[in-house]
Amino acid sequence: MPTFKRHELPSVWKTITQSDIPPVFLLFGERYLCRQVAEELCSRLLPDEQQRAQNLQGIDGDQEDPIATLNTLRTFSMLPGRRLFRVMDSRLFYSKGVAKTLWEKTKQAYDKKELKKAGRLAGQLLDLAGLDGDSAGEELITLSTSRWQALLGFAKPSEKMAWLTEALAATPVRSSKTAKTADVADQYMEALEKGLPPNNILILVAEAADKRTRLYKYLDKKGVIIDLSVDTGASSAARKDQEAVLRDLVQKTLTGLGKTIAPRALTLLLDRVGFHPVAAVMETEKLALSVGDAANIDSDDLEAMIGRTREEALFAFTEAVATKNLASSLQLMHRLLENQVHPLVIVSGLRNHLRKLLFIRALEAQKSPPYRAGSDYNTFQRGYLAQLKAARPQWPKMLAGHPFVVYKLFQQAENFTVATLKSALREILNADFRLKGSGLPHEVILENMLFRITGANQPQTATGGQR
Repeated sequence: MPTFKRHELPSVWKTITQSDIPPVFLLFGERYLCRQVAEELCSRLLPDEQQRAQNLQGIDGDQEDPIATLNTLRTFSMLPGRRLFRVMDSRLFYSKGVAKTLWEKTKQAYDKKELKKAGRLAGQLLDLAGLDGDSAGEELITLSTSRWQALLGFAKPSEKMAWLTEALAATPVRSSKTAKTADVADQYMEALEKGLPPNNILILVAEAADKRTRLYKYLDKKGVIIDLSVDTGASSAARKDQEAVLRDLVQKTLTGLGKTIAPRALTLLLDRVGFHPVAAVMETEKLALSVGDAANIDSDDLEAMIGRTREEALFAFTEAVATKNLASSLQLMHRLLENQVHPLVIVSGLRNHLRKLLFIRALEAQKSPPYRAGSDYNTFQRGYLAQLKAARPQWPKMLAGHPFVVYKLFQQAENFTVATLKSALREILNADFRLKGSGLPHEVILENMLFRITGANQPQTATGGQR
């Protein structure tokens, strides 16, 4: 059978309506598209939900012993109907021929801050290179250029690779049971040639597949191959390919929710998301829910949702700084910048928040009513907050809102002394000046500000200190 592209899926579904269904399907390419098509394929092969729950066996290719899968595939079932064996992240088609593709996907995932995905792909690279153990990542990084070429089949990149260790640390323990894929592939071809039990069907899903392998060529004749690859380059053709995929995902998601979207709003949404298929679907669902009963989504609806999302992100950022969580503060700051939030808006939001905390510190310093650090919410609300409101007929606007929000602010204020809050506000003022006139990169100015405010260079606790 010919290899099908994603726009040829209707032809694949037609083959499933026939009585003679191939015993093996291979799906490879963009991971989200593969998962989506694999789910639809399983639902078409096993339309009954109850039977699908019983007769569909999901297998994790990262932890799989492919020989054990093959032995199960050869056995007859006591249950009626088809049996599906779906292997996600199969490595049967991996070789040096896909190593460079895996490397590029690993780096792209890391650059997009998708650490788990980057770590999973990096683990697959280690297996391709035949490296294992706790120090495998360091071993890969320190390989000589000639050894790298010999193990992975492409020239060693000249860039620094410290990021690879961080990516590997973000993933669970790997399995390397699929290292000798050539021998395993031969056993699969032998079993397929002899014939599987008639109701057993194997679905292999992979991010990359070397078309030169014998197993791939065999399936190209005896099975069904669906190529869901998307060009991830920066050329105009690649961008056009990426946009087509995202538009299709957005439109399918909206159709399922009974919504339509104006062309201008769709363009803005795609510009905002970039080529992140999962994010495109999630943002589309959020957008559809945000418009309520409205049938059509326009650019005003999108701008309103983006505004709310930015407010939520700014709130999370100021809360991270107020709790002196440097790692989270830096991560959220970079996320805000990536979403086109101006650096001065970030500085302004943080300044307003710390002013609230300084005001709260002044309230806590009053003798009446007395403030007790570490009080639980009920004690704070019914005791201290009630007394404070009774003593102040005009309640300050900066403490407006739900009592629990006010309680969290008082808790955050306990992380600082009056002196450290004043110092933090000076750091914010300095950052403001530098952003407006120094010419330094915005990220450097903001990172320096956060290090100083959170006390990363001088760890200390404020509780019980100067007020």
